[in-house]
Amino acid sequence: MMKKIFKVCMCGLVTAALISGCGKKAAEETTAAATESAAAQETLETVDLAGVDNGTITLGQYKGVEVTKDAVEVTDDEVNQLIQGELERSATYEEVDRVVQDGDQVNIDYVGTKDGVAFEGGTAQGYDLTIGSGQFIEGFEEGLVGAKKGDKVSLDLTFPEGYQSAELAGKAVVFEVTVNAVKEKKVPELNDAFVQEKSEFKTVDEYKEDKMQTLLLEKNEQAEQKVKGDIFNAVLEGSTVEPNQEAIDANYNNVLATYTNQAAAYGMDLATFAGALAGMDVEAFKESVLKPQAEGMVTQRLVINAIAEAENITITDEDRQGVADDMGYESVEALLEIASQYDLDDFIMTNKVMDFLTENAVIK
Repeated sequence: MMKKIFKVCMCGLVTAALISGCGKKAAEETTAAATESAAAQETLETVDLAGVDNGTITLGQYKGVEVTKDAVEVTDDEVNQLIQGELERSATYEEVDRVVQDGDQVNIDYVGTKDGVAFEGGTAQGYDLTIGSGQFIEGFEEGLVGAKKGDKVSLDLTFPEGYQSAELAGKAVVFEVTVNAVKEKKVPELNDAFVQEKSEFKTVDEYKEDKMQTLLLEKNEQAEQKVKGDIFNAVLEGSTVEPNQEAIDANYNNVLATYTNQAAAYGMDLATFAGALAGMDVEAFKESVLKPQAEGMVTQRLVINAIAEAENITITDEDRQGVADDMGYESVEALLEIASQYDLDDFIMTNKVMDFLTENAVIK
């Protein structure tokens, strides 16, 4: 997993092969069966794009581009929300003698059966489940609300049609659940004692000031990324770009392979993954996400490479090592085990050119 996000990610178009291991969003709509790998899913090979002709470009103005950087400010409410999130993550659960409510943690034993036969991954003992977390399929957590310690609950449920296991997708099942304990969430109070336990600071005021600075830094980075995106878009709008369809098709196939393989890593096919990631069916995902992304990647490379050639911007071994270091790899060779030389250099050149454009822009 990368230690740092890319410096440039204009419209999500920077080197899909490199970013496929970052920022993954998995479908959590599952029982414990989802914690085990589903049947092997289809994977696809990517191709080296080094020999692909991206097309032609006539550059317009790329120096002295005028853009406006958004003002950056942080409110007290934003700081309080950030701290509340940290308090929530530090919460503990204490056993209580009452019925289960939303937000409680329950310790349960359960056995899931389909047509009277226990199915793989549907049985567990001593499992801690937070009610309302959405870990289990619809109806499971809701069905435990109102139960108490020692109760045995029978849940007649149906797995969703898009569930990752074909043997369970859309199928009716029964879960027999025993409630072993009911635990109430206890969120700690924000005070000096909490601050000293969880941070290097001594007082609540110091802690809040640190969170304020953290948010300012994050917002400033976001504003800077937007500036870079605006600069690039201005350069693109002033240029004449004619991407080759061959290059778009090749990039599309690689992007399709990247998402397909990412889905397979979660035990899903692309259709299920598209639903979890973007909330759309696979054909809509291909048309509205993958195809525009592929075309954008080709267009971006035409602009970036033309400016690099015009300004004699090159890539060094030191640049490559710097990326490997930033991403937490021991060496460039280790990084190249998961990415091609072309992808790595494409990423580096994009960043170097964008830095050049930013340094030569008029930022208001």
